Amino acid sequence: MQKALLLLAIIGMLAGCAPKNRPSKDGTANSTLTNTRWKLTGLSSLPNGLPRLSKDVFLQLDTGRIKGFAGCNNYFGGYSTSGSSLSFTGIGSTKMFCQEGMETENKLFQALNTTSHYRITGTKLELLKGQDLLASFEALYLQ
Repeated sequence: MQKALLLLAIIGMLAGCAPKNRPSKDGTANSTLTNTRWKLTGLSSLPNGLPRLSKDVFLQLDTGRIKGFAGCNNYFGGYSTSGSSLSFTGIGSTKMFCQEGMETENKLFQALNTTSHYRITGTKLELLKGQDLLASFEALYLQ
């Protein structure tokens, strides 16, 4: 009996460590807005593309809170959703100055502050204001 309980406990722990948002068997993705690490892949306000940075710019949404790295600083804040509507609130960050990454960071914060809704297609997340694309992200999977 004790061996069976120990085995169940180990299986439960391993299941809790399993990667989330893996592509399904048919090749489609099942990414969700929350509990996914979203890597920034584009900002419409940077039409020449994102600069190469030493660290990935990302967004992660958990229960009512966001966190991420914006290019120079870590950031945090809140968000609310209703259907596909999305708004970010109280965005703050650490206050380091960097030669590299400040433009990306400022443009990302502008996009977050003006987002009105989102769209997820497979492993892609788009932040929008009306019909205008503000920022695009790709889901990163834990290995």
